[in-house]
Amino acid sequence: MIVALGWMEMRAAAVFGIRRGMALAGVGCALLFGTQAVVRLQAQEPGVASQEGGLERARVLVQRNDYIGAEKELKVYVQADRQSADAAFLLGYVLMRLNKPKDSLAEFTRGAALRTPSAEDFKHVAEDYVLLNSYGDADQWMLRSVAMNPKDAESWYALGRIRYTEQKFQDAVECFQKSLALLPRSVKAEDNLGLAYQGLNRTDDAIKAFQQALTWQENAERKSEQPMLNLGIVYVEQGKLEEALPLLTKAAEIAPKDAKIREQLGMLYMQQNQLPEAQQQFEQAVTLAPESGAYHFLLGRVYHREGQDTKAKAEFEQAAKLNGSHATPNSY
Repeated sequence: MIVALGWMEMRAAAVFGIRRGMALAGVGCALLFGTQAVVRLQAQEPGVASQEGGLERARVLVQRNDYIGAEKELKVYVQADRQSADAAFLLGYVLMRLNKPKDSLAEFTRGAALRTPSAEDFKHVAEDYVLLNSYGDADQWMLRSVAMNPKDAESWYALGRIRYTEQKFQDAVECFQKSLALLPRSVKAEDNLGLAYQGLNRTDDAIKAFQQALTWQENAERKSEQPMLNLGIVYVEQGKLEEALPLLTKAAEIAPKDAKIREQLGMLYMQQNQLPEAQQQFEQAVTLAPESGAYHFLLGRVYHREGQDTKAKAEFEQAAKLNGSHATPNSY
């Protein structure tokens, strides 16, 4: 494992209170969690008001979700004051939101040398490691965050997502339950609880959780497509196509650019032998996610069943190229 950006070099015992040998490392992928910035408005000392103005402007930009503007403001500020822990941690957060996890970790490292990180800071460090696809390290730092602030429902949810990704499904169940205890009727926590139950092969419990999530958002102005998709997938797998169709259709209306929804609709129409409809859905999936070999393969299967052999051959070849393997209509 590659030690990331000097976190282990940082006088860990003094700054983090970590036991000797506790490693923080890794590299990788894309962010699953959204968080809100913690805006700390510090009282300005006499003589530093003009300098603090730059930091306050950055905080306002963060509140407006203008992370590009905040990054520019903060980089000017930290050039003038390398001893501001608040600026370092805020810049670390901004860089994380801009999907620059390595640069973000460097700022958190610098900030941690200036003051003890907060629970929120540890959460953002964990989110950087999620971006880097280093889930073991993300788990360690999110756990540190909830230990410092066990009443943060969002951190328990984030820890549940990390543990679900690590396939620690029972641990994920417990995290989502803690999140729900702190923030009842959370649609995303209940939906993810259903996913964790699925991981444990507790299909009936998963269905109940997805249905509960759907009930909770019935009157919401903005509905999430995820419980619809997840319940629809279960029904397709069970052959309950009539129950699955309205769920997946509504999910596609909410999120028309979600390739996974198109895939599931295509699978449903394939089971119903509605090949033109399946073709349309898989074509959309390929358009939305052209680098997915699986979608090219599924589209090839439809073309093959429709007798469009030239098109089918092209899709199977593209699937094989993307997957680095040989694909045929009989291999799936």
